[in-house]
Amino acid sequence: MKKILLILAAVALTTVGCNKNQAPAGGETKPAAETTESDAAAAASSGTIAYFNVDSLISKYDMYLDLRAEYEAKAKKADAELTSKGRSLESDLKDYQNKIDKGLVTRSEAMTMQENLEKKQQSFVQHRDKVMNELAEQEQVMLNKIHYNITEYLKEFNSDYRFKIILSTTSGGPVMNADPSLDITQIVLEGLNKKYTAEGKTNKNSEKLSLDK
Repeated sequence: MKKILLILAAVALTTVGCNKNQAPAGGETKPAAETTESDAAAAASSGTIAYFNVDSLISKYDMYLDLRAEYEAKAKKADAELTSKGRSLESDLKDYQNKIDKGLVTRSEAMTMQENLEKKQQSFVQHRDKVMNELAEQEQVMLNKIHYNITEYLKEFNSDYRFKIILSTTSGGPVMNADPSLDITQIVLEGLNKKYTAEGKTNKNSEKLSLDK
């Protein structure tokens, strides 16, 4: 009977995991100070340092928004599936307990029902863990892709080293106060989104050509 009581605990943990694994929203931040290309050029002429706000950048980066929407859709679907399976398992447990309490099954039948419930619970837990792991992996891959694309774009953006150093900061630090003309968040964001849009069109054209052959 102790094993049967563990089933409810497993069911209780079902939907929590999906919600916790949702990708980070990037936070509500104040808009980055608008910096024009001329401002950046003027700052670069003095060979200075530039910085961008990661929170503001990611929250408006089209690639992140698309990947996040894809992740959240998968997480929502997984949550609904696990919730359904969990309720089914809980219903079976209640039915088993009701028959035991009312003496509607023999001891042999009760043992068979218990074994079946334990197998169903084990299968449920294994499936839940697999889904949670897949969501966690997808989230990490998403973050890796975002980091990689930002890093690679900054290499192109600053290939001539007009800026000696480009720093990244978040709301609250490490850059607490700086000349707004050194904030290149908007410039980097626009460049990233243009590149993402262009790559998307290139990929679509490649797929079309492949289908036409």
